[in-house]
Parts: sequence; structure tokens; C-alpha cells
Amino acid sequence: MQENPPGNGGKPIFLWPASSADLREAAVQLGYYGYVAELFDSLAELLAAETRNPTGALVDCGGGDNCLSAADMSALAALSGRVPLACMSNSGSIDARLGAVRMGCQAYFTRPLDMSSLLDTLDRLTAPPQAEAGRVLIVDDSPALAAFYAANLNEAGFVTQVVNDPLKTLEALNERPPELILLDMNMPGASGEEIAEVIRQQDAYLSIPIVFLSAESDVGRQREAMSLGGDEFLHKPIEPEHLISAVKSRVIRYRALRALMVRDSLTGLLNHTSFKERLRAEAARAKRQGKPLSVALIDIDLFKKVNDTYGHPAGDRVIKSLSRLLKQRLRGADVIGRYGGEEFAVALPDTPIAGALRVLDNIRESFAAIVQYAGDKTFQVSLSAGVSQYGAASNGETLIQAADEALYVAKHEGRNQVKAAP
Repeated sequence: MQENPPGNGGKPIFLWPASSADLREAAVQLGYYGYVAELFDSLAELLAAETRNPTGALVDCGGGDNCLSAADMSALAALSGRVPLACMSNSGSIDARLGAVRMGCQAYFTRPLDMSSLLDTLDRLTAPPQAEAGRVLIVDDSPALAAFYAANLNEAGFVTQVVNDPLKTLEALNERPPELILLDMNMPGASGEEIAEVIRQQDAYLSIPIVFLSAESDVGRQREAMSLGGDEFLHKPIEPEHLISAVKSRVIRYRALRALMVRDSLTGLLNHTSFKERLRAEAARAKRQGKPLSVALIDIDLFKKVNDTYGHPAGDRVIKSLSRLLKQRLRGADVIGRYGGEEFAVALPDTPIAGALRVLDNIRESFAAIVQYAGDKTFQVSLSAGVSQYGAASNGETLIQAADEALYVAKHEGRNQVKAAP
């Protein structure tokens, strides 16, 4: 058994057999994206190593439609019930694909192996389940009812926050915006309709679903409430199953719409506007807490030449490869956006500039080593980056400007390097 050198403690992927040149090259490339690829000489060795809980396995089936022995296929079929299984072959015939399906394979690749497609598939197959079903803010002046709703939603996997005083709704929203608001209509101090109007006056909360809860039977008032910004009306008393179903469907729809609004369609990263909004928030937090904040602008070197030489689809794959590398190498707390075209922006909270420079330089080295594919052609691309640090007079705009000036220096001095703003 062999392990690929670039691995950095990421997701373990088993590859068999080690004699496959394609798998050996795949092992190296996977290492740059946060996977730890282990190559096995025999299937028996791979099966014996299953106790190490791999997140997936990739098998090279060779060249024919029936390239594995019956015993091997049976063993792999049993493994596929416990570990996501993918296979690769010379053949794209229906017989070969059917054999893979019957063996339990969830993905099938033909040679030459498209690394971009492989990575997309592995990311999907090995993605951990979402930790929470959704964040719900419950605004109800009855502590008992609010606690009842919260208990049922918590049991279904939702994360809830309860507000019994409607006048504290905005405070709760500012603290952590929810993905849905359950709003009682009849409350002292402010009605649900009035609170909904206040919420809808603010652009940041326009898209958050509001579900009214009330014993109100007057259809006219229900319609009026909906016209003031509500998305659904649930009549009290409500069965827990109905409540969970209504909340779940609205949260799923909200997430889908939100992703379209704030995410770049090609990379899944924050778009330009959304990144700048998050950066402003991080700069305000750095000022408030007196903690460091570093910002980087990253640009793919000679990207126009990539498009001109290999075509725009290849250029898109290069962009996706860098976005995936950034997501793999940076922390969950870091903010990553596609700033425009082949340019990316990163905000690293609680990180002084020296640490940010080390992180970005490691990413630069890995990206330059990645083999890019365009049909049967291969090529490599580098990146340049500029990094700035939050200071007493800084804000989001000045941080970006300083990083952009440092990026210009990196480009001017020869590319494929990371520079700090003075």
C-alpha cells in the first residue's frame, strides 16, 4: 500500500490497483485538493483496511466489459454497501456500465480520466450530511407555546431561537439571521403584522420566509397579514408533523433561492456583492474585538492564454479547480468569493498577515503543481496574490484596495508569487 505525498490529513480515498498508472497520477492530484489517496496492491489489502473508515473507493477495472473476476465483483459489491464506490474503465459500453451498477458503483469514469469530473463526484459522494435542518426564529409572547414549537423543531434537526418580546425581534435578527421566522399574530406591544412590516423594510431580511401562527379564523385578516410580507399562515393549534413539514419545505426553498442570489453559479463561492457584504461585517468585527483580519486578492496568471489555447470550457475547469482548492485548504470561518472573472477574494478572520502569507503561498505552490486537462492535452497554471491586513483606519474597501495594489506588484515582478501590502 502507498499513500500520496501531498495529502494533508483530509478525506481518505482508497484506490486499487496500485499498478494502474492512471490511479497513481490521480492519487497525486487528489492530494492537492485535500484528499489522502491510498493505493493498494491487492483487493484483499484494501478490504482489510476498511476499518480505517475510508470516505470512498476508486477501482480501475481495466479494459474489458467483464474485467474483474466474479469473486472480486462480489467483494466490491459487499464493500459498496458500506463505502461509496466508483470505477474507471476503457469501455463506456452499456454492458460495462451495467456491470458497474450491479457491483454497487455510484459513479463510472472512462479513460482518459477527467480529474475535474472525478473531483466533483468525490466531493458529492463524500460530503458530510448537513448538520442542521435549518435556523428558525420563533417570535411568540407565550413562553409555553414557543417552547413547544422549539422542542418539536429541535427534535427534527432545526436550530431554534425563541423571542417572547416582539420588540426584541430585530435584535435577534441582527445577532444571527435565521432561515425562517415563525411569527405569532396576536402579541402585546406589537402585532405580528406590524413586526412583519418592520422586517420587510430592511433589504437584508426581504427574502427570509415569514410563517404566521394564529388562531385567527377571519380569512380577510389572514389575507391582509400575508399581503404585509407573510409567506404562509398556520392555524393554531397546529400538529407537530404539519409544523415541521411546513417549515422544512420553506427552508429548502429559501436555501435554493438564497444560493442563486449570493453564490457564483460556476464555483459555488460567494459572488462579488455578497463577498463585499461579508467583508464589511468581518472588518466591523475586527474593529469591535481588536482582532487581526487579513484579506487576499488572487488572480490566475495568463488566464486569457488558457482560454485562447485550450478553449473556454478548459478555462472554466481551471477556475473551478482553484475554487475547490481554496475551499479545501481554507478554514470554515474564512470567507471566499469569486471577485470577478479569474479573480478571487479571501478574508481570513483572526489571522495576522504573516500567517495569511504562509497559507496563500502554500495554496500557490499546490495550484501550480495541479495538472489541468483539456481533452487529451494537459497543462499547468500558476496564480498571483496580494495580501493586506486590517489597521486602525481600515474598512472593507481599503483592505481590498491595498490587496489589489500588492497583487499588481506580484504580477509586475513576474507572477506566480504572493506579495504583502506595505
